[in-house]
Amino acid sequence: MELSNISLDLKQSLQRNDAKILDLSPGEVAGFLEMCHQALCGYVFYANAQLSPDSEAVLSVADIEKIDSVFRELTNNFFPMAHSTENLRYLQIVNKTEYRHVVEGLSHLKRMGEDARDLSEHLSQSIDRLINP
Repeated sequence: MELSNISLDLKQSLQRNDAKILDLSPGEVAGFLEMCHQALCGYVFYANAQLSPDSEAVLSVADIEKIDSVFRELTNNFFPMAHSTENLRYLQIVNKTEYRHVVEGLSHLKRMGEDARDLSEHLSQSIDRLINP
């Protein structure tokens, strides 16, 4: 593919989406990442074709696979958030392990609160029985 076609495809893709980046939905962010992924790969293949095979600047198949896998991972990571209707500005990627730890802690605290209420009610009934036998 020629360099002008790569740039034109990217430009047209960008123009189709007039939203500000922070106003994009998770699905739109994933699409944006995929568009950038395709453009970068196009540029890399074009650049490699323009260079001599022994050039220090040629990206190897392994290098291209790294780029591809990073973009695939980034793109795919937005789909778990796609259930949200929030714009990117309101979303945040968090550590799952730490999130689960907080959720478990809150659940434990809730159970402790329920146990404390039960104990308080039981003690209040005991006091009532002691005062009014």
